Amino acid sequence: HSTAGFIDPGFSGHVTLELSNVATLPITLWPGMKIGQLCFFRLSSPAENPYGSGPYGNRYQGQRGPTASRSHQNFHRTDVGTRAAE
Repeated sequence: HSTAGFIDPGFSGHVTLELSNVATLPITLWPGMKIGQLCFFRLSSPAENPYGSGPYGNRYQGQRGPTASRSHQNFHRTDVGTRAAE
């Protein structure tokens, strides 16, 4: 889930930790090495559209274990026509 970055209010399930080395050199990970952090924020009011409600979908609600990207689900192709001559 390369676009993952937040755990939305209302989400229930296992959180997937995705690692990607975008450097040009290999990076060694060692046991006990700090590789990330979670930050929790208290909402000042209930979420208007919690995860899994309304038209926003819930592709990962209730997931158990590592889950491959589901971003292709509910994809709708739109024909934008041909390009105008430049």
